[in-house]
Amino acid sequence: MPPASVSWRYLTVATAATLALGALTGCGSSGGSSASGARSIAFIAGNTGDPFYITMKCGAAAEAKKLGDGFSATGSPEWSVPEQVSSVDSVAANRPAGVLISPVDPNSLAGPVRTLQSNGSKVAIVDTTLTDGSLGITHISSNNVQGGQKAADTMAQLVGGTGEVVVLTPDLTTTTTNARIQGFKQELAAKYPGIRIDDVRQVGDTAQGAASAVSDELSAHPGLLGIFAANSQTGEGVGTGLKNAGKQGKVKVVSFDAGPQQVQALESGTVDALISQDPYGIGQQAVEQLNNALTGKPVTATIQTDLASITRDNLNDPSIAQFLYKASCDS
Repeated sequence: MPPASVSWRYLTVATAATLALGALTGCGSSGGSSASGARSIAFIAGNTGDPFYITMKCGAAAEAKKLGDGFSATGSPEWSVPEQVSSVDSVAANRPAGVLISPVDPNSLAGPVRTLQSNGSKVAIVDTTLTDGSLGITHISSNNVQGGQKAADTMAQLVGGTGEVVVLTPDLTTTTTNARIQGFKQELAAKYPGIRIDDVRQVGDTAQGAASAVSDELSAHPGLLGIFAANSQTGEGVGTGLKNAGKQGKVKVVSFDAGPQQVQALESGTVDALISQDPYGIGQQAVEQLNNALTGKPVTATIQTDLASITRDNLNDPSIAQFLYKASCDS
């Protein structure tokens, strides 16, 4: 994800997801074990309306069911420190046996996570990270540096190995997007000296901010051939901005994540490639590692999951299916 966080196009999905999460919470336990004796596992998403986190929830819920755990999910439809802290406080009061959380800030969530642990909950850190690496029994995320490298390789193919590109990112504090930018820069420097990065620009975590930035970048860099969007919301805004400027198809777009909206944008030509993660697998593995900790089995401290570069040419390849995100656990 995200890093992933909310945008205007997710408002409807976020509302539905909030209702669905409320139903799931009702099915979870109110403490370390449910009335039937099942362990309780709670998921605190970075953004409940984002298909990335919806898909992660689906993977976690499926694994919990398989292992006989109670499961609940919560979070905010916005990428917000205060709202996530509130969610953590609510979960901590119930003292679940295990918690998987995607921290929306690497420092501000450290205290709340310590509270979870001091209450006896085992904590899995998923997707994003905390500056204090001692927190959490396991850390599971996409290999975001690898994702940035894949974005660079894909961009190089799209622009013919030479030309000017820019990077648009929601901010420079989120660990996931920073790692993607790091990988993108490293790969271009090592393998594609003909490609120059003109700008790395913070645009805020909304499609509108990215769309507005596109106009500025086109004016500042008339020879621009490519844009790397470091998350899905930014990618959507880039596509809109290029369409408004009459540059769709002329400036190539590589964007992160593969939710239903992103896939539709790929199919329509609004973006040219998607770098997709495996959030379902992240959710599964987090619950598995929590259960290992709770049952005295060995725990893997760090797990990095694979990513895929998706283009219109390989979209329907069966090997790509696991990297396509869900709008709901029934889809």
